[in-house]
Amino acid sequence: MTSAEPPGMELERTIQLRAPIIGIAVVDPPDPRLVVSFDEPERPPELVNPRTGGHSPSLRTRVREQRPTRTVQIEDLTIWAEDVTITVLEEDHVLATLKGHRTPVTALAVLPAVGGPLLVSGSEDGSVRIWDPRTGRQVGQSSATRVTTLATFTGVDGRTRVVSGGKTGRLRIWDPRLPAPPRTGVVSTRGFSDRVARLDLLGRGALVRALRDMLDPREDDPPTVITVEGAWGSGKSTLLELVKEQLAVPPAEAPRGRRLTVFAADRGLWRQGARKPRPTEVVPTTKPLVVSFNPWRHQSSEQVWAGLAKTVTEAVEAAIMPDRNMRERYWFTRNAERVDRRHLQRQLWKRIVSPLLSLAGLGFGLTVLNALANLKLGWAWWVTVGLAAAGVLHTGWRYLFARASAFLPGELFARPVLSNAFSGTTTDPLIRDPYYNARAGYLYLVQHDVQVLLEDLRAHGHQLVLLIDDLDRCTPRTTAQVFEAVNVFLSDDFPATRFVLGLNTTVVASHVDHAYKELADADIVTHPDDPSPGWTFLRKLVQLPVRMPRTTVDNVDDVLLAQLGSVHEDRPLPSEPEPVSNGSDAAGPSEPLPPNEQEIIAIERHAEVRKVLRHRLRAQPEQSVREEKRLLNVWQFYLRVLGTVDVDEAAHLVVIAEIATRWPAYLHRLRGGWKGLADSARDDVGWGTQIAKLGFGYGDRGAAANLRKLLLDCDASAVARLADRLF
Repeated sequence: MTSAEPPGMELERTIQLRAPIIGIAVVDPPDPRLVVSFDEPERPPELVNPRTGGHSPSLRTRVREQRPTRTVQIEDLTIWAEDVTITVLEEDHVLATLKGHRTPVTALAVLPAVGGPLLVSGSEDGSVRIWDPRTGRQVGQSSATRVTTLATFTGVDGRTRVVSGGKTGRLRIWDPRLPAPPRTGVVSTRGFSDRVARLDLLGRGALVRALRDMLDPREDDPPTVITVEGAWGSGKSTLLELVKEQLAVPPAEAPRGRRLTVFAADRGLWRQGARKPRPTEVVPTTKPLVVSFNPWRHQSSEQVWAGLAKTVTEAVEAAIMPDRNMRERYWFTRNAERVDRRHLQRQLWKRIVSPLLSLAGLGFGLTVLNALANLKLGWAWWVTVGLAAAGVLHTGWRYLFARASAFLPGELFARPVLSNAFSGTTTDPLIRDPYYNARAGYLYLVQHDVQVLLEDLRAHGHQLVLLIDDLDRCTPRTTAQVFEAVNVFLSDDFPATRFVLGLNTTVVASHVDHAYKELADADIVTHPDDPSPGWTFLRKLVQLPVRMPRTTVDNVDDVLLAQLGSVHEDRPLPSEPEPVSNGSDAAGPSEPLPPNEQEIIAIERHAEVRKVLRHRLRAQPEQSVREEKRLLNVWQFYLRVLGTVDVDEAAHLVVIAEIATRWPAYLHRLRGGWKGLADSARDDVGWGTQIAKLGFGYGDRGAAANLRKLLLDCDASAVARLADRLF
């Protein structure tokens, strides 16, 4: 751009063709050439390279001559020029009147641009101007130039250009300096897991707050068993996690506990009865302790109770015993009730004896040998005395200051012993008590441990809230065991405990029926509205059933936004320029337009691709976030397989992914029959013949009808070609 040119359109190149120019045609994209026609019958058209400026006579006889036009169509707008005025017509009314040229407009052209096509106009003895036809705003202007004809093209760099020609024979290439259209890049997402979402994508905030209020431990007599009921993929796990976050209480700062030394442990073991934990004044229950338990990992009743005990113990430890010293002292005091204290005490004394005393014993033997054999080892006596003194001091230090856990089995300081809720059979002989195990069953021990923990938890002002999820994924027997455990917690012996169960009632009721088959024949269904004993069991156990709202099409946009990010938005056009005086009719913007950099966007953020995804997800017969994730996973996977950045192909792959996730049981039948299905989708007789040929029976008519509906909603032939490549 020269200093005489106002800021605005930049003149990239001037090509002197030495004859009046009357027409310009663009050929051979994406590296375009210009076919220029002249107002001299004897001169053939020239083929011009806009990048280099080279030109030669054109050998193309079939290129349609592009004469200047003063009427163009942009989408639903009709635009024409008359004298110095340009009129924009939308349907039957004038949308805008564009005025800026001071000499009659000689040519109009359409310029592809971010945000929609723009209008280019030129005038003899005037300039080239760029307009937004919908707003009437001028967004670009060249310096003074004579214009007879106009054309536009997109260069190899993705940036648009304007070409003007006039009676002077000069062909000018202009850079409008508008934002370059974005280039579609490869898919960036790598799929989505089935983990619990951390954000509320389905608008369940009111439900979460209501459950939080219901679980407030300050209530006098609230429901103790609440169920969150919904089908697979309805968001039960996410809702439970959101409730847990709402109920979370930051841990209070606790003073550091005193170390449990050997002296303190020995003192406790000497007492006739095991020392009880220091009594704590019972405070009002004001803080919930929320614990998540997934029974899906457990099968037998022992495993269920072991997993439950471990989960509760870890949570209680974090709440009331945050310090290592406190945990060691607590568990040692509790476990001292279950072991042979005298035997344990004798072993403690043996283990704290310093190894230096053993060396001193060897030294004493050497001293005796020296006296008997007259070996003249006078230093042996002094070494023996030194080792003995050091050994006594070391043993005393261990007794007074060393941790008791360094000399006794670790189980005594980390968990309840003998019930073995955390591991297999205890192997350390110091804490094995076969008579105790014979007197008390395994489950009783575990239940007793949990009960004592809950009593201590209540003494610290906490109430346990157990969130139990995925019951509908368990075996019938495991489901029954979990319910039996819940019943134990609800007994009068246990401190008040609250339960929130995430389940599919239909599946769980069936599990209860299966687990208690002998009851099905006992005619015990007392409620007239229940179809089976399992439903009556749930009715008696649950005080507050909460049904998950259905996922609707209105949630699709939020899910897509969370999973794929926002749709790419075009940058706004520059503001209307302020006219400047430069001795001609040219006027330009007061400041240069933004730099013309081409943006690369991931294909999942492309507006057209997102439109297809949104349309197909909203068309699903049953809305489920989990199913939407599965469709997106399959879609992005095959985008990677094909390595495509083509928008149309990405849209066709959405249909492929829907077929793969909606009808996986039929994919083996469809193999090899894709083209036939696409060709016959609009023909009732042909469709019936084709699906019969592929093995669809009367029971498959619903799937066949839905598949046909899908093919009628897309480019079935293109989808069939892709399916043949992929499956």
